[in-house]
Amino acid sequence: MDTSVLKVSHLKKLIQKKLIIEDVSFDIQAGEIVGFLGPNGSGKTTTLRMIVGLSTPTSGDVEICGYSLKKEFVKAMSNVGCIIEGPDLYDYMSGYRNLELLASMSKDVTKKDIDEAVALVGMENRIHDKVAVYSMGMKQRIGLAQALIHKPRLLILDEPTNGLDPQGIHEFREIVKNLAREKNISVLISSHLISEVQLMCDRVSIINNGRIIRSASIDDALVTGEVVWTLDDPQKAQLLLKSTFKVEAAIAGHTLRATVDPERLSEINNTLIASGFDITYVEHKKRTLEDLFLSLTDKHTI
Repeated sequence: MDTSVLKVSHLKKLIQKKLIIEDVSFDIQAGEIVGFLGPNGSGKTTTLRMIVGLSTPTSGDVEICGYSLKKEFVKAMSNVGCIIEGPDLYDYMSGYRNLELLASMSKDVTKKDIDEAVALVGMENRIHDKVAVYSMGMKQRIGLAQALIHKPRLLILDEPTNGLDPQGIHEFREIVKNLAREKNISVLISSHLISEVQLMCDRVSIINNGRIIRSASIDDALVTGEVVWTLDDPQKAQLLLKSTFKVEAAIAGHTLRATVDPERLSEINNTLIASGFDITYVEHKKRTLEDLFLSLTDKHTI
């Protein structure tokens, strides 16, 4: 049984006979935070617009909590809260009045729902101040509260930390992580700040030229396969790796460095131990998400 909160299946988009999106598929499970990255012109924004119903795919489908966007649009979108291109707020109203105004458009949203959303984003002490006096971070929190008042199971956040200072970015990150951890809300987040995606997300999908080119957990995405062992006899271990695993290793002092298939690392370590080597340290070299992004897209702008 498919338990995906969001399931994107084989999305395709033609604009004026030009193929913009080609066979894009990915999913998000309950409580997952997934980063969605891509260079400018990659198809990232077009894909997000299709997911939230602002653009119709040429083919393929989006399912939210099991509801097809094509066949059951209202039911599907009732499970979604989103911030696309920043929150839409009235400066002359208080934060609370902005939320009340939005809530009045839905018969199912109660005062209790509003109060709970305010608490989730940590705005209880300033919620009755006018939006005009809010910092950018406060406005973004109110925007997040707007997305939460109808208790969605999926949040879609497009560049949510734009314009925030480092403190605001940190606070927003912790709020989003808490929503996933404590409320089991799934989050799809697009951001130019790749370092933030690395800190915030469980998984990442990278799109380029209209296709998903990498989709993996953050941990798996950052593994390079490069391993450094500190052990008692690196020369002998070097010979063992070459003869048994066809792995070429370099020696530096008491360390041995090699690039290995991550799936074989456990077998290699067990063989070294069984052969009597005294291993004092094993380091798995990792890259940053930015390194991975640039290596896959060969671009320096997103």
